[in-house]
Amino acid sequence: MQNEPRISLPRKKKIALCLSGGGTKAAAYHIGVAHALREHGFDWLSGLTTDQNLTPPGPKTIQTLVGSSGGSFIAAILAAGYSLENINASFLNQSAEGKQFFPKALPKLTYKKMFKIRPEIAKEQASSFLLFRNIIGDLVEGRFPSLLQLKWLKMTGFFSASGFEQFLREEVLPVNRFQDLRSELFIVATHLNDSRKVIFGKKEYLPPPHDPRVQYFLQSTISDAVSCSASLPVVFAPFLVRDDQGEEHYLMDGEIRETLSTHVAVDAGADLVITSYTHQPYRYSESVGSLTKLGLPAIIIQAIYTLIEQKINTSRESYLAKKSAMNAVFQYLKESEIEKNHIQRVMEILEQELHQKRDIDILPIHPDPSDTKMFLGEHLTLNPKKLREFAKAGYKAGMTALAKYEFTS
Repeated sequence: MQNEPRISLPRKKKIALCLSGGGTKAAAYHIGVAHALREHGFDWLSGLTTDQNLTPPGPKTIQTLVGSSGGSFIAAILAAGYSLENINASFLNQSAEGKQFFPKALPKLTYKKMFKIRPEIAKEQASSFLLFRNIIGDLVEGRFPSLLQLKWLKMTGFFSASGFEQFLREEVLPVNRFQDLRSELFIVATHLNDSRKVIFGKKEYLPPPHDPRVQYFLQSTISDAVSCSASLPVVFAPFLVRDDQGEEHYLMDGEIRETLSTHVAVDAGADLVITSYTHQPYRYSESVGSLTKLGLPAIIIQAIYTLIEQKINTSRESYLAKKSAMNAVFQYLKESEIEKNHIQRVMEILEQELHQKRDIDILPIHPDPSDTKMFLGEHLTLNPKKLREFAKAGYKAGMTALAKYEFTS
């Protein structure tokens, strides 16, 4: 069987990397993808605006990083200047003897730092004790709706992300302002009380046509932004931040409203957007069998992954259909010997009406559907052996995806 011809990509003006959520599993996977990107000649703009003797961006330098949930952590530490070797030594517990790390050796993330028990839990549950007692009475008398409505469950989350925020602020980040980073870093979160997407960064752009209620927060710290984006409901309580006017906002996981906010990268001027995500649903395998044998957690994950995959595929198919239509119109006008200025104007009208530029390419990287170990892996593990397996999966997926393209220098 002959290999499919590689897809030729012209030299790009600006490259972005969008990293999805998925807990520490996704974070480790993104590390593997980053290794694959580097092996294919990519690097990323990192470090601080005050750093001296830094090389300018090259033709394959990733200048924009967009992260949500677990991906926001990796995006932040890459933007801050931590090398892959530094990240490997800390996150994957790989040996790096004799290495001099910049800006410093990355501290290890621990369960104690990641999961901070919320003191409000006792108060929340005590306040619902009488309600729970009444529900027991309802059940005895056969009135089940009281239980099904879940009014007795008043807890907003088992843990607080405040420990994670402190870890980032005090031990990890050399600076805590987006404005002090050389790269364009954007962190995505979801507003709890009115469902808006919130984007943290140092620049603001117009909301995209498909989501006109997007809101930019430009004055928040990086540690607050990452903690908001990583606050997965049920596990973590919504994270509180204040805007420029001091108004309180409770934010949660950045993946809820939209997975892979590629529009942020496009709005920032990127014409090549590389996406890395782990939400690959399970495909039946004889070795594993039906997910019904693995219980409710596997079924819930499959349901979530199926929903997310459909959202990603729908968005990508729409992008490809629009691009194909624009290319067909462009080719027709060119063959009809229409004057160049008219062709340019027609293409501008199409881009404006379709809300998409013709020269933008999106390169997706995701796990192989047959990779059942990746699907079944624990989302919040800090076990170095398991994290290394996830990183290997990311590297393999990255190498496979990137091999399909030929990058013009």
